[in-house]
Amino acid sequence: MPDIAPISQLAIAYPFLTVLWFVCMMAASPGYEFLGTVIFLMIGPIFVMGAGVALGLPVRLNRRLSRWWLGNWRVYILIAAAGAGLLISGFNVPERQVGVIDGIPFDVTTPHSGLLTAGCFVLTFLAVNASLPFRGRT
Repeated sequence: MPDIAPISQLAIAYPFLTVLWFVCMMAASPGYEFLGTVIFLMIGPIFVMGAGVALGLPVRLNRRLSRWWLGNWRVYILIAAAGAGLLISGFNVPERQVGVIDGIPFDVTTPHSGLLTAGCFVLTFLAVNASLPFRGRT
């Protein structure tokens, strides 16, 4: 029985999750700089994927729960729908942000950052923990 997500699964998920986090966080940010964006784009998803793997360990370490979880496509679809719903809600609910960047005041409305972040976390958890059912000896 696998204890953690396979490295190949994490390697496949990384580019998709990087794009997802980049699009969501840049849409919710009123201003950003290039260097900070590049650093966030490279390092941020790795930490988020690590958190997703850590949160998924109880699912993989508990034998009964692992048998139920691995390959349970109905649950995967429900979690994906919940994550997509949070992302859609986040882009449809405006959030007003007021502040100063480099001495220039701004007053803008952006997508709701909390809903976008929650949707990204849910989809990240699913991407690093969903897998085919275990078909080895029990």
